[in-house]
Amino acid sequence: MKKSEEVEHYARDPIRLIDILDKVIKRYNQKKPPEMKADRVIQYNEISKTIDRLKETGTIVPDELRRLKIELSHEAETYEKENERFQNAVQDLKEIEFRLGNSLTQVRAILSNATNDKKYIPKVRRYVKRTSPAILAKELRKALRELGGSGKKAEVLQKMEQNLNGKFKSQDLEKDAQGNMNWEKWAVAEKTKMIKSGTIKSGSRFGVWELRRK
Repeated sequence: MKKSEEVEHYARDPIRLIDILDKVIKRYNQKKPPEMKADRVIQYNEISKTIDRLKETGTIVPDELRRLKIELSHEAETYEKENERFQNAVQDLKEIEFRLGNSLTQVRAILSNATNDKKYIPKVRRYVKRTSPAILAKELRKALRELGGSGKKAEVLQKMEQNLNGKFKSQDLEKDAQGNMNWEKWAVAEKTKMIKSGTIKSGSRFGVWELRRK
C-alpha cells in the first residue's frame, strides 16, 4: 500500500488507527524486564572478586565457581539487553506522547473553529408565569375573526377572555394600581404592534379594532 493510500485509508476510519496505537502502547507496557534480584548481583560481584584473587595467587579456580560465575554473568547480560530494549521503548513512548500532544492541540483547534462557525441561535425566552406575547397576538387575531373582523376594545378583550378561560397564568391575572389586569394591558400592547406590522388597520373608528383585509 502506497503512503498516500495508507493515509487515505486511515482518514476514512481514524478510529482504527487509534485502536492500533492502543494495542502498540499496551505491548510496550509488557516489555519491562523483571528486575535482577539484588542478592544475585551481590553474589556475582563476590564470585568475580574471589576468582580474581585465586588467579592472582596462582590457585586453581574450582569448576563449580567458574560455572556459577558464567551462569550469573549470562543472567546479568540478558537483563542488560532486555533493559536496554525497554529503555528504547520508553524513548519511543515519550516521542509518541509528544507528537500526540501536538496532534491533540490541532484537533482542539479544529473543534473550536467548528463550534465557532456555527450560526448563533438566540435563546428562546420561556414564559412560565405569563402568557407569551406570541400567544396573545394569536388570540387577538382569533377574537377579531370570531367577531367578524372588527370589534370594540371591550368586545375583543371579552372574547379573548372567553377563549383563554382556564389557560391564564398567574401573572396574567394580577392587577396594576388602576385595577387593570396584566393580560389586558399586554393584549393592547400587541394590538399596537399589529398596527405597525399592518395586521390591524390604523385608521379605524375610535375604539374599534379591525383586521386589515387581504
